[in-house]
Parts: sequence; structure tokens; C-alpha cells
Amino acid sequence: MNPVKVMLVDDEVLAIEHMRGLISWQSLGYEIVCTATRPAEALRLAREHRPELVIADIVMPGMDGLALSKALLEEGTALKIVLLTSYKEFEYAKEALKLGVANYWVKHEMDAETVKRELGGLREEIEGERRARKHDRGRLLVDWLGGRTLTDEQWRTATVGGGERYDRLQLLVLQPDWPFPVLPAAARTADELPAEWPEDEAEGLLAAVRFLGGHYVLVYGDNAVRGEGKMREELERKTAEAVRTMERLTGSTVSAALAYGLASRTDVPRRLGEAMKLLEQAIFHGPRCLLRLNDVRREEEAAASPWAREDDAAAVRGLLAERKVKEAAEALAAAFERAAKARDGDGFADLCRQTVAALNRSRAQAGLPPLAEAREEERLEWTSLEGILAWFQAELGRLPAADAEGPAVSRKVRQALDYLEMNYADPDVDADAVAREIGISRDHLRHVFKEETGKTVLDRLTDIRMERARRLLDEGALKVYEIAERVGYRNGQYFSQVFRKTTGMTPLDYMEKRR
Repeated sequence: MNPVKVMLVDDEVLAIEHMRGLISWQSLGYEIVCTATRPAEALRLAREHRPELVIADIVMPGMDGLALSKALLEEGTALKIVLLTSYKEFEYAKEALKLGVANYWVKHEMDAETVKRELGGLREEIEGERRARKHDRGRLLVDWLGGRTLTDEQWRTATVGGGERYDRLQLLVLQPDWPFPVLPAAARTADELPAEWPEDEAEGLLAAVRFLGGHYVLVYGDNAVRGEGKMREELERKTAEAVRTMERLTGSTVSAALAYGLASRTDVPRRLGEAMKLLEQAIFHGPRCLLRLNDVRREEEAAASPWAREDDAAAVRGLLAERKVKEAAEALAAAFERAAKARDGDGFADLCRQTVAALNRSRAQAGLPPLAEAREEERLEWTSLEGILAWFQAELGRLPAADAEGPAVSRKVRQALDYLEMNYADPDVDADAVAREIGISRDHLRHVFKEETGKTVLDRLTDIRMERARRLLDEGALKVYEIAERVGYRNGQYFSQVFRKTTGMTPLDYMEKRR
């Protein structure tokens, strides 16, 4: 827990030094960050240091402790105020409590043990208020970044008053270069990011928020008088520091998008949307990419090339179905190149999903298990198009050898496998339905299917359904009964029984383990 920041205010320097030396502040969880001998000076220092506890003499020339307390509380620059009084100011001190002053201490009664006891109670109160303010502040920041307009008072709360010191804002969005989810099990979640930014008191940092989709958003304050070049240079420096921090916390390389010189806080949500959109395309740039929104805005961005992704996916599927593995690898490489030119992240993800499904059909026909997970060293290469393509081509390269070693699969069995892949979500699919579809008897299908694949039709159907179920559980967007319906089970309880028999754990246990 960070130490409580303390400001001491007294017109007598000896009184300040007495209070400073009376106890070991650090051992009690406190830190004296500033002292003042004049109330006007105290107001200025409070705006700069944002003390959480102010201990002030109630009688001072010019502005007394009561007026100082009122000013500090109105500005919101102090969390707790304690006034030091003598017997003759007792009624005056009680009046201060009505304004919101936390307590008053009678000077001649404040020995070391009494001060320690009082500070112990105050620390508990301050920590409670810290948690409450932090929650309110976090909610306001998320709402603001999501597009909600904040009032001036809400802005002061969200930035702990720091936003008022700057006339320009800097935006930095960090995204870990986690492996692209070629397989569902490779997907990472925002929960893997640190809940709090460890350097929340860095120079000029107004906000540090864990945001949607596994990003950290940092907002800094700056001033236009420094000039555009200096503002850019400063944000580049802060970006390098923040990237190093994020890489240390996540164990991953990190990409970033940044914008400087934002003249209004209402500009930040809009530029954040632009940054998130650009970072969705990070896979096309490779790890540790740095995207400067100011440059993107000034330079005419090259128009993205149109991409008929469905045609490319169909071509790969067709070539694999025809056992033309070399041609499928070449078609996939060409599709990756067109995806990069189009900068179509969603389309690229769909191409990967369809290619994995086609690969799994070919693997099943070759008597190989489906691709459910990859080795850690393989997944680490899924941060660039080149690494993903190399993995796909390696898996494609294993098919001919598997075909040569495994049993030959007849056309009818291949048709049966394709039908199961396409219709697994239909709860009425069974061996009879497959046999009718491909035009052979049920008994003949059962015989040749078992002989050529080593599994029954129901076993293969269950494998497909469980693979899809694991993918949906990994995504975490649906309830268990909804997943059951998606993969062809009318009864959620029966689905859970099959899942447990197949994987050794219930769907709920599986979700908990993946977190």
C-alpha cells in the first residue's frame, strides 16, 4: 500500500519540526510530502502534491486554519484535515468539524503514543476512502473513454485534479503481442493484464485504464507552449518506458498506438477508437509495431486492396478435399498476401478458422487427431503473418506422410466426414442421416467408416462436437446450455455428461481452468 501523503502547516517552523520528529511517520505508513508556514503557500502546495492528510494549526496570521480548511475542501485538494488547537480555541475547533474537518487535536495532549493512535485510525479511514475514490474514478474513466462526456467536476475527480494543469492531452494505447488465436485454445483474455498500472504516479499521467479487448490506455497531460516537437518527443519517451513496463508485466512483446497534442478531452475517445482499429491490424505489421495517429492523419493512407476472402477460403478447402496439398499451401500463401494488402483482420481470422477446419477434415481422413492445441514454441510464432503461414505449411506438409502411413479413405467415407463437419449442430444427425445423405445403407456405412477411420460415426460426431464446444467455452460468451444447443445437444445435462466423459472435467470446470 502506498504511504499516505501528509502536509504540515504551521506559522512556526519549530512547531513543524517538532511534529515531524515526534514519531517515525514512515513506519506508520505516512510520508510528509511538503510543509508550509503560510496558508496561501499551503493552498499552492496542496494543488501540486494532493496530500491525503493535512495537519494545520488553527490559529495563523492572514488566513486561519478554519478558512484554510474550507478552501482545501472546496478545491478537493485534501482528503482529510486535522486541526491543532488549544483549550481556548475549543469552540472554534468544533465549528471546523461542521465544515468537514476530520478531527481536531489538543496540542498539549499530543504525545508520541497519542499521535500514533490517532494516525492508526485515520489511516484506516483514508484507505477506505481511497478504495471508494478509486472505484468512482475508474468508472468515470471507462465511461469517458467509451464516449461519455464528463462535466468539469467529474473530470477533476477522474484525474484527481491533475487535468486542470494541462491544456493538451497525450494518448497511448498498449496491446500485448499475444499469439493470434489460430486455434481457440490460443486465445488470451484481458484478465491476463495487470489489474492496476504500477506506475500510476508517473510524471503527467492522468489516467491508466485496462480497457476492452486486452488493452491498456494511458492518458498524459501536456502544454501547447512547449511546442509540437517537444510534445511528440516527450510522448515517444513515455511510450518507450510504458512498453518496457508492459512487457515486463505480461512477458510478451507489446505494440502501441499514440497521439499527441489533443486539445480537448472530448478528442480522446474518438482517437482511442482510431487507435483500437489500427491495433486490430497489428498482425499485419508484426510484433512491437508503433502506430502514430498524428502521422496517419496527415499522410494519405494507401487504400486497402479489396479481398474476396470467401473465394480464397473455398479454394484452400477444395484443394485439400482433392488431396492437392502442395497446391493448397500455395493457395494459402497467396491468400495471406491478399489479406495483408486488404488489412482485413476479421477476414484473416475467418480464413484461419476455415483452414483449420479443412485441415482437421483431412487429418481425420488420414487417421490423425484434430488440431486442438499447439506447442508453446509454435504459438509464440503466431504474432506475425509469416509465423502463422509457416505453421500452416508445416501442418500441411504432414498430411502426405500421414496419408502414406495411414489407411486410404474412400470417397463415401470422405463424404460422410464432410457431412459431419458441416451438420454437427443438427441434433438429428446420426448414422442413418449420414447414410441417407451419401446414398449407402446404414450397415455398410458403419462397416467402412469404422474400418477406414478406426472410429464409429457417433465417435467422430462426438469428437467434432466436443472440439466446437471447447472453442465456444474458450471464447466465454455463451452459457453452457447455449453451447449445448450450438453443438447439437437438446439437453444441457446430457451435453455436460458427454463433455466430462470426453475431457475428464465438466464444462464449468473447463472454463475455470482456462481462466
